[in-house]
Amino acid sequence: MTLSQLLKRFSVLTLPAALLGGALFISLPAPVAHAAPPGRIVEGWYAHNATLIMLGAQDRIVGTVARPAMLPWMFHLVPELAEAETLDPGNLNAEELLALHPDLVFVTSSGHSAGALIRAGLNVAPEGFDRFDTMLDCVDGTATLLQTPIAAKRAQAYRSAFLQVISQAPTNPQGPRVLHVESLKPLRVDGDDSIIDQWIRSAGGLNAAQGIHGNKQPVSIEQVLSWNPDILIVAANAGDPEALKKDPVWSKIKAVQSGRIYRNPTGLFPWDRYGPELMLQVIWARQIVQTGQVNVPAMIRSIRSFYHDFYGIALSADDAQRMLDALPPATDDTH
Repeated sequence: MTLSQLLKRFSVLTLPAALLGGALFISLPAPVAHAAPPGRIVEGWYAHNATLIMLGAQDRIVGTVARPAMLPWMFHLVPELAEAETLDPGNLNAEELLALHPDLVFVTSSGHSAGALIRAGLNVAPEGFDRFDTMLDCVDGTATLLQTPIAAKRAQAYRSAFLQVISQAPTNPQGPRVLHVESLKPLRVDGDDSIIDQWIRSAGGLNAAQGIHGNKQPVSIEQVLSWNPDILIVAANAGDPEALKKDPVWSKIKAVQSGRIYRNPTGLFPWDRYGPELMLQVIWARQIVQTGQVNVPAMIRSIRSFYHDFYGIALSADDAQRMLDALPPATDDTH
């Protein structure tokens, strides 16, 4: 199977936004690659911080929208990130960014800040993806902009390893129906046209959120009852999945009755969303979907190897277990 065929196997059909009733995209100037690697970087997309760190650029981030309270593992394992200026993701102010003298500014392509920042004279790289193939393109494109040997080496190694992982996780049209809950209160789920939908399918399941399009979509409990999913995966910070077993409404759902409720692991960035840790998500979700349980010793080994190979982080077995259990880094009080 060729690379193109392999990627298409896991891709969703993409149509022009105008045909789907979506917003039209405006062409923006491409970011400029300087003669020297960018020494000062501003990161305006939460998820992309994890990509920059994987590619060895953590010491060049001078401003970021990431916060320790939101991403405790990221700041615990990459303490130099705390030296960066904390930015407001909802208001990337050009004047504030210009004061940081960045060589390169990353923003989310789904936002509306790129045009104004470019007009202010900043070198802006909009990033975004909703499929595995475009995620790999994002990693490769970022490595190209960083212009360092370690970025190129890790991007190439990551692409090869990720393709190997997904090649071992064939889709199954008859697989169990999986509902991914992004938040319990308020109740929000992830539908199709999302990376969540793709890892569910690549793990051998079907997205139970039929008729729901995109990320973090509000739904009613009545809608969840009508879907009656076989498996519930609750995001790490979504709320306590164990409480659902005692809830008179949630307890009517097949997944709750059969005990197939799982809390999603987390890491530098939540595994289940838009970062390189998607590789671990596919490995974990495949076990959940296909066997109903996780081989914990093997998963711990996979977690430690992943962070060693792609981040240069020597993660302890205890830390790997806490990530798997969706717990934050241990403090003196938790030891």
